Amino acid sequence: MTSRNSIWWKLPGVVIWMAAVGLLAAGYTSKLGMLFALSGVVSAFVLATWLDGFSLRLIRVWLCSVLVIGLAVLLSSFLRGNSGVVGLFGSETIYGFAESTNWFMGVLCWLVPVLLSAKRYSLFLTLEAGSLVGIFSSLLAAHRDGSIHRPFFLTDWLLERNYDPMPFFLGAGALLGIMLVVWMLSRSSAKRTLLDPALLIAMIVALFLFLPDGKLRQLSAFAGGEGGKGDQSKKEKQHHGGQGGKGDEKQDQDSQGQNQDPDPSNGEGRKSFPVAVVSLHDDYKPPYGTFYFRQDTLSNYNGRRLVRDASGKLDTDVGMPFPAEPIEVPLRDRADLPSAGSRERVAHRLRTTVALMTPHSKPFGLIDVAKLEPAPNPDAKRFERAYKVESIVLDADFGTLLNRSLGSEKWTPEMWQHYTEVPEDPRYREIIEKAKLLLPAHLRGIPIAQALAVKFWMDKNTTYNLKVPALDEDADPVANFLFGDRNGYCVHLAHSAVYLFRTLGVPARVSLGYAVGSRQRGDGSTILIRNGDAHAWPEVYVRGLGWVVLDITPEKVVTPPQEEKVDQDLQRMLGEMARQTPGSPKEENPPAGDGDLRKALAEALRGLSQAMVPVLLLTLAALYLMKIWRRMEPRFCGPARLPVASYRATLDGLADLGFYRDYGTSREAFAKRLAEKAPDLGDLTALHMRAALGPGVPPVGRARYLALSAAIARQAGQGIRWWRRALGVLHPLSWWKVS
Repeated sequence: MTSRNSIWWKLPGVVIWMAAVGLLAAGYTSKLGMLFALSGVVSAFVLATWLDGFSLRLIRVWLCSVLVIGLAVLLSSFLRGNSGVVGLFGSETIYGFAESTNWFMGVLCWLVPVLLSAKRYSLFLTLEAGSLVGIFSSLLAAHRDGSIHRPFFLTDWLLERNYDPMPFFLGAGALLGIMLVVWMLSRSSAKRTLLDPALLIAMIVALFLFLPDGKLRQLSAFAGGEGGKGDQSKKEKQHHGGQGGKGDEKQDQDSQGQNQDPDPSNGEGRKSFPVAVVSLHDDYKPPYGTFYFRQDTLSNYNGRRLVRDASGKLDTDVGMPFPAEPIEVPLRDRADLPSAGSRERVAHRLRTTVALMTPHSKPFGLIDVAKLEPAPNPDAKRFERAYKVESIVLDADFGTLLNRSLGSEKWTPEMWQHYTEVPEDPRYREIIEKAKLLLPAHLRGIPIAQALAVKFWMDKNTTYNLKVPALDEDADPVANFLFGDRNGYCVHLAHSAVYLFRTLGVPARVSLGYAVGSRQRGDGSTILIRNGDAHAWPEVYVRGLGWVVLDITPEKVVTPPQEEKVDQDLQRMLGEMARQTPGSPKEENPPAGDGDLRKALAEALRGLSQAMVPVLLLTLAALYLMKIWRRMEPRFCGPARLPVASYRATLDGLADLGFYRDYGTSREAFAKRLAEKAPDLGDLTALHMRAALGPGVPPVGRARYLALSAAIARQAGQGIRWWRRALGVLHPLSWWKVS
């Protein structure tokens, strides 16, 4: 067996470390620097193997490595900073030398002590494996978090050829996993069977080829979703509309990664990843500079806080299921129709397509949603589902709202009370009186102007701060924020604004969903929504328009909102994926597996297996024919061939019964070993040897050879069970070891 010190056992480790170091260096240095980094890996393995023959103390190896790295850095810095040297050799030469030296010595001086230490102490095996995992994870972190077009040097090449990068990354991970198994096996001093690593490798390959993409997304959601945030997160969600009972159960399911609905609670430090792609069917720029996508509302004041309406009679513009057929959303006021006494339209209809990348419990859409329609999933590997939305979007700004009334003519007194109920606290009225002073005297009696004044007052007198706790369990959860230091985020601001609006008698509610700045859209027609875009905002009901956003934007900011700059390339690419429809015409030369590496490999395996069936049958038939011919040859061969054919046919018969002549065993020794079981084998062996070694010996008749073969078969077969004989006859390769 090959020694574990052989280069073949070290080869997987060399490949793994070269892949890790090469990918790491590609993003930080030139091609020359990357070449020297790879050379450092090979040199480290060679040097570590050589040093392993000496009894060196590891602490000395580590100290020498640190010293050499320090000297290399000092030398590079000196050469770069010395104008005389730069002038003599040129800046490009000095830069190349410095980069090459730093990367070569850095890799060499890190890897040599790690390899030597890992061979002596198992703890350093963990350090080595952790280093590899850390390198690969950091390089692919952007791709894992939704930036599927990164790293550019690899994904650009794949996407240009219409291949989905994800299976390639899975394949690379499976290959590296297999190499890591072999590499770690070679590092173990204990003798272990190869069955365990073989089974592990088979499991890795099977998972890569056959694990459905949906299961991968579920595993990803479980590992990196919203779950695990603890009781505090659950309390925050309950403050945002939880009603107990089934609502709490649903929230627990959401927290485990099944549904990832927008959570506007304090998201500081939370990972940002794409959740949906919205494609606009027409150009539109909202007058308030933000695209608002509403999924839920909080409008019922239960005596302590705002919660969802459980009656089903109010807030009918939210809560619809995902459409299996067109759904008309009941709207009491249609902003796209001319108002009474005026032909001017202040809104129009806009169609969008929403492609969800993570599970949601119910649809959301650009406000105000008027119609939902089903849509085919453009790519089941990338998207959860898709649906179309027809929205009524405003074209008018706030200035055109001053002359409009509030509330709907179709509301009953109970509905008016529902949307204006608020805690009885004179301090709310005091703030309103202060806010009115911001208005000119002739506007102070107009309700919508008063609501705008409240908004302006809150913009000036609140501070956006993510580092504050969620709304607490007090009887009036808004009071601590509004009558305290007024530090909070969107949830505090939205609830406080609604309470103040309702104190004015203005019907208002809190909406939950996503808010994306119009600047993030760029020049395209796609809006990429990330989980960090989750938002809560206040809305007021304007007659003839419906619910209108009156969001609060504090002028003072301690921790700015997590408005991560959207990668326009990623947004454009996901938009193109979302606009594709199943069954669309394919290119003339489509990639194998429609661009899916796993599908292509699975198809290749399926085709290979189908082609292998006739090949295997023909091979099996050929083996049986060969077995039959070797048995029958003594009956038909010529006299010169008869001794060899008879002896070989007899050995084939013995092999069927389980008696083999081992490699290196002479014919005489084999006959002697079976003398008690088959005594006539000695006579047949003597005839065979005499014919082979004694030319000119009178030949023996065919009948004599056939009689001896039959006698040997009877003698050796005594005491052999019938099933063992049957297995020998059916075994197509029993003659293979006969020599």
